[in-house]
Amino acid sequence: MSKKTDLRILRTRQSIRMAFYELIQEKGYEAITIQDIADRAMINRNTFYLHHHNKPDLLDTCMDELLSELKNAVVLCPFNMSPFHTSTLETVMQTVLEHISRNTTFYYAMLIEDNRIYQFRAKMENIIKDKLNEGWNPAQEKSPLAISKELLLEYLVSSFMGIVIWWIKNDKPLPTGEVSSQFSRIVAYGHSKAAGIAVEE
Repeated sequence: MSKKTDLRILRTRQSIRMAFYELIQEKGYEAITIQDIADRAMINRNTFYLHHHNKPDLLDTCMDELLSELKNAVVLCPFNMSPFHTSTLETVMQTVLEHISRNTTFYYAMLIEDNRIYQFRAKMENIIKDKLNEGWNPAQEKSPLAISKELLLEYLVSSFMGIVIWWIKNDKPLPTGEVSSQFSRIVAYGHSKAAGIAVEE
């Protein structure tokens, strides 16, 4: 009996979240009401309040759970900037894209168009930045040709997130492996060389 109850609770929570994601895409977070969510999930308002205190609580729960899953997946990826191997960055990108593929509705709602949730993007960027920073060798900072570590991390994270958002927004036009491979080559060789464009100084 307990297992049946647990399953019913899980299904209700999933219905609430899916309704929430769909409504964010359709009308934006601010315009959504609890009644909207309840109607879409086919539950009553009292049932909603059994699971969440209010709309911000629902948003925080959704963000925390998905970002926790993302972080746990990314943490397992080996990464080193010295020496840098394209395969390491490729693995991180592919891990992120595969996670997004399993939760596309959520990520679309959080990251795309005017309805995006800015705090979600900031938290996701911090996960990526922490991972890239993890592989940084302090000795690189002493190189006379080195650029600012902070500048490099901002560039890499912005590029990373730009690719992710492009991929989601355009309905995943390339396989995860191909996107990851191309991105790692752009970072390693620069966009001109990676694209086969001749550069003159």
